[in-house]
Amino acid sequence: LSTLLFTIYFLFFLFFFFFERRARSASPCLMSGRALAGKTTAVSKATAGVRTASSKIRSTVTTAKAMRATAPAGVQTRSKSRMSSGGVRGAGRAASGRGRGARAASSTSAEGGTEKILTVPTILTLLRVAAIPFVVFAYSRQGPSNVAICTSLYVMACFTDWLDGYIARKTGTFSKFGAFLDPVSDKLMVTVILILVTYQAPPEGLCAQLPWLVPLSAGIIICREVAMSALREWAASAGSEVRSAVAVNNLGKWKTALQMSSLGFLLACKEGCGGNAVLEALSFAGPVFLFLSSLLAAYSFAVYFKGIWKFMVSA
Repeated sequence: LSTLLFTIYFLFFLFFFFFERRARSASPCLMSGRALAGKTTAVSKATAGVRTASSKIRSTVTTAKAMRATAPAGVQTRSKSRMSSGGVRGAGRAASGRGRGARAASSTSAEGGTEKILTVPTILTLLRVAAIPFVVFAYSRQGPSNVAICTSLYVMACFTDWLDGYIARKTGTFSKFGAFLDPVSDKLMVTVILILVTYQAPPEGLCAQLPWLVPLSAGIIICREVAMSALREWAASAGSEVRSAVAVNNLGKWKTALQMSSLGFLLACKEGCGGNAVLEALSFAGPVFLFLSSLLAAYSFAVYFKGIWKFMVSA
């Protein structure tokens, strides 16, 4: 069962990595298309408002002309002209106000996305957080069924990590709460599993030959995440130019890909390989991938810190 799960997991991981890059590159075009559609709707509404105002102006001018034609000779019609000009100006201001309101509404809906908190992507993220205690409970129990449950929960969490982003981009259901919760849920899941595999590493494979490798890699990754969170918090208070220096780059994506794969491999080998050739390969690949992801984590932090150092030492 573990072999089947991780064959599916590995195929999904390849699909996730390559499709995610294509989806992220295509998402600006998708959002610009939605923004263009929203602006087109705003222009249509503004045009309708201008047409309504024009008809009011024509009716006001016609009324004024009729009043002047029926007025006796010598009577001053200045007040009537003022009334007609005031009506023209009022109608113009109303049309302008409607146009600005329509543009503001379309800009909010097209560019900012919906502000509903419990969207489908956010619910998936909350489910990922809720699965963490069940992963811990299954890992602490003995038996192949518990290994399969723990591994399955982790694979589903990785799948929802891709799925919530895909749904958010496809439907435009972005929210500030979801943008905050998504990276937090990933870090919670990764940190908890790092603690689990450090506490009870697989008894076979590279973990048995080099027992220090997994704890060292886990320590580097956790320390990097703590330092990176502090660095981004400082950058957020220092201005937009500093924040751009710590934006996510491709190094972080490669690190995350190796990290997700390695943790899944280690979970599957929790109780040994049992002579299974696939699990034996995973028991060697898991620690290696985790160590490589820790090196990428340390290197990416050094890149971020180098980019932000000039802002720290400037007056």
